[in-house]
Amino acid sequence: MHVATDEAQAPSPSSRLVSLEQLRVRGLPARVYHGGTGTPLLLVHGGWGGSEMHWNRVWENLAESYEVVAADLPGLGWVEQPPLASVREYAEWLEDLLDELAIDKAWLVGNSFGASVAWSLAGRFPQRCAGLILVNGVPMPKTPAPLLWGGKTRIGRALMRSLVRKLSYNPAAVLRGFADPAKVPATLRHLMDTEEGEIILRRFAEILIAGDGAPAPRTPPLLLWGARDRLPGT
Repeated sequence: MHVATDEAQAPSPSSRLVSLEQLRVRGLPARVYHGGTGTPLLLVHGGWGGSEMHWNRVWENLAESYEVVAADLPGLGWVEQPPLASVREYAEWLEDLLDELAIDKAWLVGNSFGASVAWSLAGRFPQRCAGLILVNGVPMPKTPAPLLWGGKTRIGRALMRSLVRKLSYNPAAVLRGFADPAKVPATLRHLMDTEEGEIILRRFAEILIAGDGAPAPRTPPLLLWGARDRLPGT
């Protein structure tokens, strides 16, 4: 649940290469930030908010050399939509998105939870992966059957929500995810204190219970990890 940021100033609206587009995937609306030219680059956001919060400081620079695609994942980045049930389903949804954009193959770049989704997409659909970059994130393992059963009980769900809230979905956890607390987006600070944030937390807990266990990608991944990242898993 880390967010990519840098010092770059946002360009003026008239000079932006990446803009919001409304598409339809599986017959439902999809919100996609898209622009630039070159090799397609699919940016997959993490569990803290959507694509704009994660990538808007870097996608303009990337769009100077790549065709940037950054979708708001249903139910997580676009909270008003129903969520998907697992990492695998999000990977399959992104594969359908690539079809809608007539993109045969793309570099897959995932941040935190998005790294799990990018790995799953690369492993299950290797023909769509030109390269794989995992930013502060790892593959999500398969949930053992006893834990999967227990996690679907009322108590199991409550325990998982409590664990997610304690480890990564609270104001203190946000500060641990940034080497410089001054760079925490105001929208992210606000998210932790809203009903929208609580909704995302509950959905994210369900996805963690489901697990994944995707096959290993054919393409060796490039792993980027912040040396001063203090969130669990580092």
